[in-house]
Amino acid sequence: MATEATQADRKTGTVSRVLRDYGFISSEEFPERDVYFKTSWFRGSPPLREGEDVTFEVKAYGNDLQAELLQRVHEEAVLANVTAPQEPPEPSGPSTDRLLDWAYMGHMPNVLAELEGLALDERWEFKSTPPNSAFPFPILRSYLLETFGRLALKQQVLVNEDRSFAAFNTGLVDRRYEPIHALFVPNPDPRNRWQLAKFCIAAEGADGQNLVRYFSPLPSAAHYFDNATDLLYDPRRGTPALNWEHIIIQNIDRYPREFIEDHWPSGFEARETTGMSAEERDAYYRDLGAAIEDESRTYRRIMNRVKDAIDLSIKRVQWNFKTAIPTYYPRVRRLQLLLPLCLVSDDQVDLALAVEKTPSGSYLGHTVLQLDWAYKNARLVCRPDSDWLSPEEIISEGDEDER
Repeated sequence: MATEATQADRKTGTVSRVLRDYGFISSEEFPERDVYFKTSWFRGSPPLREGEDVTFEVKAYGNDLQAELLQRVHEEAVLANVTAPQEPPEPSGPSTDRLLDWAYMGHMPNVLAELEGLALDERWEFKSTPPNSAFPFPILRSYLLETFGRLALKQQVLVNEDRSFAAFNTGLVDRRYEPIHALFVPNPDPRNRWQLAKFCIAAEGADGQNLVRYFSPLPSAAHYFDNATDLLYDPRRGTPALNWEHIIIQNIDRYPREFIEDHWPSGFEARETTGMSAEERDAYYRDLGAAIEDESRTYRRIMNRVKDAIDLSIKRVQWNFKTAIPTYYPRVRRLQLLLPLCLVSDDQVDLALAVEKTPSGSYLGHTVLQLDWAYKNARLVCRPDSDWLSPEEIISEGDEDER
């Protein structure tokens, strides 16, 4: 491990370019090439801007120069006037909640196959998922990325004292119900600070032994709730209050095609969306939502049908408390519950309604989710034991980023 650099080891330069995730520094000490840095590595506030003078330590990786421990020049001056001895920086977790920005994972199909083979048997693909060697196990991929995001948010991605290892608990278990951890080592490539060494079980194999040697206690699994009652929907509180504009108008594209056709606004031209670009499709459904909003009778018909579906869902909860499924929605970083909505037929669940229990004890409905998206979010909390949300029965509508 490299020792802490002295003040004389620090270089000076000017930020010449700042892109979204990366930046470059020009320095008289390196006249023929710029020094690279990742914007997330700068811990000051506000973020660095082009034209600012900085000091930094430099590391060489092949032909690349990487800037580390960046500071603005005026911040450096302030620190120089501090006479009290400075403690070395404490090991810290990632400055990003995006796993693929923080670490080099390798070839993701192989990584996912390794994790799937180690974990307790579980279905990680939907009913309609076609064989795709370049993009296998879409549920597992979503689970791994979003679990890391939660752990990073809660500072549960651990780095050991000399920063020779990093690790997190995947939340998955092997066939003996032993926790599976992800172990990382420093990455010589400056584009990512860490690289995946292995998925491992504590004390088993060289990586599992290193996990125990360098981490005590071991990394803990992601945690989503403190009160077990938050996992249950209380039917005595009645039906949730809804933001109808968001539930219907802004998300009309999530509703079943047959349902939309049965509630079509007069005068609006129906078009085939299959060949549309993402921008064209979004614009088309925005116009459709606006047409529904302008036609009060159609709007009320859809509202009434959704209300009927919610009433039926609450009856199902009264009959079987497992009907309401705990879920974690990464975009709002909050535990919610999923309720099934049967819109076309009472025998077929078409959408999931995400609801939140408020401090008053009542429920607030936030959004409707297509079932593949709903399952991925629910799987973060635990594998659903459900009679209506199962990957064996879900036809995937594609990755949520595409919608």
